[in-house]
This record gives sequence, C-alpha cells and structure tokens, in this order.
Amino acid sequence: MSITARSAPNIALIKYWGNRNDTYRLCAANSTSMTLNIPGVRVSVAHADTLVVHSLNKQMTEKDTLRFAETLRLIRGYLGSLGYDRALPASLHIEIDSEIPPSIGLASSSAVFSALPKAIAGLLDADLTDEQISVMARLGSGSAARSIFGGFSAIRNTGGNDIDSAVGWQIVDEHHWQLHDIIIVPSTQEKKVGSSEGHAFAQTSPHFAERIRAIKEYRQQECIDAIEQKDFEKLQHIAEEDCMDMHRCMETQQPPLHYLSSETLRIVGEVKQLREAEHIPVLYTMDAGPTVHLFCTNEARNRIVEFAHEQADCTIFKASIGPGTHLV
Repeated sequence: MSITARSAPNIALIKYWGNRNDTYRLCAANSTSMTLNIPGVRVSVAHADTLVVHSLNKQMTEKDTLRFAETLRLIRGYLGSLGYDRALPASLHIEIDSEIPPSIGLASSSAVFSALPKAIAGLLDADLTDEQISVMARLGSGSAARSIFGGFSAIRNTGGNDIDSAVGWQIVDEHHWQLHDIIIVPSTQEKKVGSSEGHAFAQTSPHFAERIRAIKEYRQQECIDAIEQKDFEKLQHIAEEDCMDMHRCMETQQPPLHYLSSETLRIVGEVKQLREAEHIPVLYTMDAGPTVHLFCTNEARNRIVEFAHEQADCTIFKASIGPGTHLV
C-alpha cells in the first residue's frame, strides 16, 4: 500500500535562520510564514525492505539519501515517545514528484519534508495532531513545520532542547486574507551552500544575537498582529525589515553567504520605485536564494504579474495563499 501527500512551499515573513540545536533543527527564534498553493510536491511512501528514495525530477545523491535516513531515524524516535514504538517500519520506499526547482530560495525542502510525515501518518493510520506532524516535519527541514498548516502559520519555541521543543501552529486559515505571491526566479541554478549547512554558522554573525532579540521583543508579534488585522502596510514594514536583516546576518557570518544576486537587488529596487510611483500594496521578501517573492493584495495582483513578466530571462510563478499539506 502506498500513501501520497501533497504540500507546497511556505514563504517566511519572519525568517527562520539559525538553530539552538542542529540535530533536532530547533530554531533559535520564532518565525511566521504564508503557505502557498503552488508549486506543489507529492511524496508517496510505502513499506520496503530497504530504504529507497526516488525523485522523478532530480538525481538523488548519497547525501540526499542520508538526510532522509537521518530524518526517519529521528521521526521513529519521536513516534516512540508518543507511544507508537514500532509503528514505523524499518525501511520505506519514498517517491518524490516536485514542481519546485531545488535550492533557489523557493522552499523546496520545506515542501518535501512536510509532505513526508503527512504521508507517513497516513501509512501508519496513527492518530496524530497537525502539531505533532509539524514536529516530524521540522526534523527534516526546520521551516517544514509551517507548511503543515494552510494560510498563515508560525513556529513556536517552547523552551528546552527536547525533540518537541519547537512546534508549528496556525495563525489563521487560508480564507482569512486573500494574498498572492508573485515569484520571480532570476536563476534556477542550484546554490552552492544549502540552507541546512548555512544554519550551522548563523551564530558567527556579529548581528545574529541582535536579530534574535528583535524577533523575540517585537517582530514576531507585530507580524502576527498585521496578519490578524489585515494590515498590509504594517506587514510590509516588518517583513522587509526582517528579510534584509537575515541577509545581513548571512553575509557577515563565517563563512559568509551571499544569496542575493545583482538581479535580485535590481528587481527589489524597481519594486520600491513602482510602489512609490503607483501606491501599490506590494512587499518583497527573499529566502535563502536569489528568488524574489512579491506579496500583494487582490487589487495589486494584475499589476504585479505584469511587472513580473517584464523581467527578462526570469521564471515566473503566480501563487496564492494555500491550504497546507494534505493526503491525496
């Protein structure tokens, strides 16, 4: 029997960067995001004699397979703590069908590793809550905990270093506020250093501690307030502030990471000019890659789509707020 789950990226408004525990991917601070409806990922799991990880869209390396093996080991331990000691079989056959270009700042790992535990829960027929499945997702990719939920979601640190000390939760569902993410991809070339590797050195930045303090003291709550109040101007201010702060930390950690390209910065500059000239509700944000995410309201969508298609040699995705991870 094979079970399939579908997920999509979540794009952070308050970014997750840096861990307090790398093994369990316990984030150093809370974070907030919007789950998209596209591009999607389907992950199918079935019982197997040996671990097989097969992707229909990319060549899986030994490093990729080891990441899945370690994630399954951690999930097995977490399920044991919930009373499902022998629920997960020794090995699985995992098949991935992804529409997301990998390693370009489009949260492909968060989509894959949120679909995986949802499919596992279906295979085991285990009575798990979405919060428990979010913990399982986080063990594969820290931000994956947020993609379990539709609409706007967050990761809450509960303190300590236990495996369940950071949990995903839903702020509001996808029907609360209809926002769009018009995604401009300047380059589909995979980045040389992945997010997982970069997290390990985040605390070497001289700006890291101050960024974590700002998130704890005001950014996270202001972002949540803006979402609940549908206050786009407030959301724009806090999301852009946190995005550029994260990239400043990346660029000053050792070794430094420069994910934003000259094309990224050009597009951001033109978005600022467009916003000022036409008074359009649009905000920009970038994850760990050159890809630019333009969040906008219904009234601004057509103009932002037009702007996106004016960008030469870029791949464009037209996403909206989505329903979260689900079985198919």
